Amino acid sequence: MDFGRIIKNIFFLLVAIFSGLMLALITVGVTSGSELTPFNTATEEIVSHFRTPFLTSVMLLITNIGSPFVLTVLATFLAITLLLHRDTYDALLYLVSVFLSIVAFVILKNTFHLDRPAESLIADLSSWTFPSGHATVATAFFFATGYSFFDWAKTWGGRATLVIFCITSAVLVSLSRIYLGAHFALDVLAGTALGLLSVSITALAFNLLLSEREWWRRRFRSL
Repeated sequence: MDFGRIIKNIFFLLVAIFSGLMLALITVGVTSGSELTPFNTATEEIVSHFRTPFLTSVMLLITNIGSPFVLTVLATFLAITLLLHRDTYDALLYLVSVFLSIVAFVILKNTFHLDRPAESLIADLSSWTFPSGHATVATAFFFATGYSFFDWAKTWGGRATLVIFCITSAVLVSLSRIYLGAHFALDVLAGTALGLLSVSITALAFNLLLSEREWWRRRFRSL
């Protein structure tokens, strides 16, 4: 295992530990009592001061573009792009990361059965609130995108642009859920942690079990 791969594995391990602890702490806090309720209340009061008709329209657009369904479709197309460039390893890592995030948030939603905020700017919200599916999948999607396509940019400026775009996009989708009253702030933070955890665990598993990317690419070219 070369030095670069070791650094990547350490990075993903640290992300997995941090996000796992964050998710655990939030989950215990929201399911065992009302200790964290003031945080949700304070966030809602702050957000309410920024609501305007124009900004609401923008946030509705962002939340629709960043829905789990739309991002899953985009992930499929991007995975196909990776396959067409003979990168089976990254294509599989990409799809597994997003799929794992979807499965994880669905399981947690249907495990804890926590109600959504009473006042929301979005009608017909039927699923449970914890954790936020939008935040989970958006975080996983953009984290996986930044990782899988990082080497496509040939300059450090291009790579920095990609990373900034991915972080900004994930944050905007997550903030839109709080702004629109679709989720409490802690739902979104838990979703962010779950998305980070999904990608970091997948990347660690792939790097440790299927670490030879060159072997995958050579085999794909020979088919």
